Amino acid sequence: MNNRIAELERKKDSFNLNEEYESDLAELNQIRQKITMTSSRISRLELRKELINESKENLERDVADIDIAQIGKLYEQAKVLIPNLQKTFSETVHFYNTMIGKNIEFITDELPALSEELKSLGSQLQHLLKYEKILTSKIRKKGAIDELNDIITEITDFYEKKGNLEEQKKTWETSQQNLRMIEEKLAGINDEIGAKDTLIQERISQFNRFFSDISERLDGKLSILSTENREGIYRFSVSNIEGNPGTGSKKSQMASFDLAYIKFADSLDIPCLHFILQDQIENVHSNQITNLLTEIVSEVHCQYVLPVLRDKLPSDIDIDSMEVLSLSQKDRLFRI
Repeated sequence: MNNRIAELERKKDSFNLNEEYESDLAELNQIRQKITMTSSRISRLELRKELINESKENLERDVADIDIAQIGKLYEQAKVLIPNLQKTFSETVHFYNTMIGKNIEFITDELPALSEELKSLGSQLQHLLKYEKILTSKIRKKGAIDELNDIITEITDFYEKKGNLEEQKKTWETSQQNLRMIEEKLAGINDEIGAKDTLIQERISQFNRFFSDISERLDGKLSILSTENREGIYRFSVSNIEGNPGTGSKKSQMASFDLAYIKFADSLDIPCLHFILQDQIENVHSNQITNLLTEIVSEVHCQYVLPVLRDKLPSDIDIDSMEVLSLSQKDRLFRI
């Protein structure tokens, strides 16, 4: 493209024209260059304005449009059960929509300046186009030949194409630079993950010593925690050597996992909650319940809480020593 422009410039310069004509022609070229620069600037600003408006429309679609009256009834019912409920649903929706509004104000803050600059540039462009027309007419009246006009037009077109290509090149280089920065950050994250992989595997191995021991003692099935690193994302799973467990075995496995984690965390001085909540213990075999409540739980520094029907507990367990709350048809929760 640069070679073609240079060739056309040489052809243009080879024309033998009078001094006044050459002066007008030079001014015409300057005007056309300004037209090209102004048009390019307008295109960039219009693109910027379009992107801002698209972002604004996307945010406006996120504004919550909910039947506040209907949901308000649910909140009033919730207040009966939870008197200290501080925020109403309408307040929550109002807060959310206010945040959306703030975001819209932020991204559209430059729209007035953009519109004003576009208006100014549009006026300048119209003035330049009008002056270009005057100069072109003036030159033609002085006997400019069609071939020279064709050359000048072609040169102008090439300069416009060159300007567009340079703008695209600049955008591409910026994108490549951003891409390199992202790749460097990803490489750093992957390096950190790789550096910690050994520690993660060691921690899993330490946890499994507690987990497999408790699970085997509880239901005779050896359960383990395993992990798989897929593209830097760790996926954890719990399994046993006998395949998919039944409902009772799953409950035993869950209890084993929670108890094992507390022992694991305490062994490494990792802060954790020292209580466990579990339900549907009725699905676990009575021997396992006895083993769990009389032996295994006592080895772990924790409080083990579970709701259960009295007649579902084994008869050999001292229920009174473990009982925290007892309810019945005649003595219900909250005396309701």
